[in-house]
Amino acid sequence: MPIGADGITEAQADSLHLAAISAARRLGLPENGVLARGFRRLETKQVCGIIATPGITLEILPKLRDEDGALRATLVQMLAVAFDVPLSEGQIVDMGAQDNDLLDVFINLFVTRLAQQTQAGLTRAYIPEEDVLPKLRGSLDLRKQIARRAVDPSRLHCRFDEFSENTPLNRLLKSCLSHIASFVRSASLRRRIVSLTERFTEVPCSRDPMRERIVWSRMNERYRQAHALARLLLEAKWQNTTSGHVAGIALLFPMNLLFERYVSRWLQRVLPAGSVLLQRRQHALLQHGAYPLIPDIVIETQDGPLIVDTKWKNIGDQTESDPDVSQADLYQLASYGAVYGASRVILLYPGTEPSRPPTVWRYTATDRRVEIWRIDLRTATGRTEWEGIAQKLTQPDQAT
Repeated sequence: MPIGADGITEAQADSLHLAAISAARRLGLPENGVLARGFRRLETKQVCGIIATPGITLEILPKLRDEDGALRATLVQMLAVAFDVPLSEGQIVDMGAQDNDLLDVFINLFVTRLAQQTQAGLTRAYIPEEDVLPKLRGSLDLRKQIARRAVDPSRLHCRFDEFSENTPLNRLLKSCLSHIASFVRSASLRRRIVSLTERFTEVPCSRDPMRERIVWSRMNERYRQAHALARLLLEAKWQNTTSGHVAGIALLFPMNLLFERYVSRWLQRVLPAGSVLLQRRQHALLQHGAYPLIPDIVIETQDGPLIVDTKWKNIGDQTESDPDVSQADLYQLASYGAVYGASRVILLYPGTEPSRPPTVWRYTATDRRVEIWRIDLRTATGRTEWEGIAQKLTQPDQAT
């Protein structure tokens, strides 16, 4: 992105870069892992999402060929699947339209879904409580009563269940509302958030919303869609990025993790239940347990385990040349295949050629095959397409 007469101003570049540095730290990336400052330009790295500072908003889309302007819709599709957000095809297309602010669109969707459910009231549950009361309520905590009230038995250590709105789900939803309240630029949307927050007056914000243990039942099932959107906003490392005198927000997703999650979610949906295992910690490189080998995806097939490792890298699309696969990736898959006893291992990359067959190589001194597959994310968007992809991946004769 150029800086100067043909692009953004120096002040805008400075504010975006400072916000990106703060965001990179929160994501555990190098300082220039989100935006790198070059000579009169800013360059994006291996993330996608939104960085917003006063006066300018930058949307970073996946680095794929964009001949039909559909990359925004591709990003929305990946986020919807990766975070289990139920969106129709029409909604994805609408959210991908360039005349919408993608940040406000996601927030608006969350607020709308949440408001629809709160009209029927917040969910409640019996919460275990303890208190010192003048009259017995629930059961007496005899141990504490003897230890602390032996001299003054006029007050009782009681343990009881309180029917309360202070549930893990409500705390998570309240926390999400609090996070987004100060970042929305639309006045009407901001008013809706304030009004909705008033419904959660009796609910405290969670100290760690992503670790709230939510038990789903028929009483709270209607909140699943709002919950999925809240987790998307919270899991994405929402940041109030302040550096010096420049404040901004960043809703960013490392593309390697988003791609892995998108592929694994689809495979779990279309393959038999229990056959797709994620981040399996079964083996280590050394016998005493050092250096765990953790493949992205292990698929249990009739021919044994199939290892699939996703890589968000450009390996070239020239049909007449070999894919540009790194030596480190090949070594990594060789280790996975050996310790898991897999006859086939697959490196899965994003691509732009939907009908291109995989490249198959064989490791020296073994019958193990390493296969290089590409997935066109612009066309692999529905269940039918992913059923076909999964069938090809799991059948050995598809990559001969």
